[in-house]
Amino acid sequence: MQTNRELIVEPVGLDPETLPKPLDWAVLYGNSNPVELEIGMGKGTFLNEQARSRPDVNFFGIEWARWFWRYASDRMRRHGCTNARTVRAEAGFFLTEYVPPASIDVLHIYFPDPWPKARHHKRRLIQPKFVPLMARAVRPGGRVQVVTDHKGYWEENIEPTIRGAADFEVVDYNRPGSANEGEFVGTNFERKYRREGRPFYAIAAVRRSDSLPRENITPVAATA
Repeated sequence: MQTNRELIVEPVGLDPETLPKPLDWAVLYGNSNPVELEIGMGKGTFLNEQARSRPDVNFFGIEWARWFWRYASDRMRRHGCTNARTVRAEAGFFLTEYVPPASIDVLHIYFPDPWPKARHHKRRLIQPKFVPLMARAVRPGGRVQVVTDHKGYWEENIEPTIRGAADFEVVDYNRPGSANEGEFVGTNFERKYRREGRPFYAIAAVRRSDSLPRENITPVAATA
């Protein structure tokens, strides 16, 4: 990936080594607005559009691929998204070490890497061992939203994991306002795959108000 433009990540892009554990969202953003977090933000299309259209919400993005993280951070900086922050980090570790318990209003996971080869399925983000991390991060009544174009990943992991999670109740999927007609999210991946005629699968769930608090969780390797 290349661009003719210099990519400047600050002040949107943050260095995890300089951040406190856990984060204090009110200190980080300078307000007490709700926080929505996306795992695997890619080029930042979703976060950029959401941050610009919803200034009363704080948005946080996690991305492991360095170029995508830099590109997305620079993109949001150029568009004046003062309510957006990002890090380049491994998702499972960051959720465990940095995200305060029950502090996320919506957890967005769009088009996570399907790791299609059978020997790589253990690397998939959405699987039973990841549910405790989601339940720990999302507040009671908060949402998890997942979209994929990969039927195998959907049938083998995503749908049974989310639908079978005791901490969550499946609800209707909320299409973001920044998505175009007929789109689930409006990311670069979705628009590319839609042109190729691929089907899409989406699911949403809310954390049950009676689910037990999740405090000490062992990190799992997860990058999306």
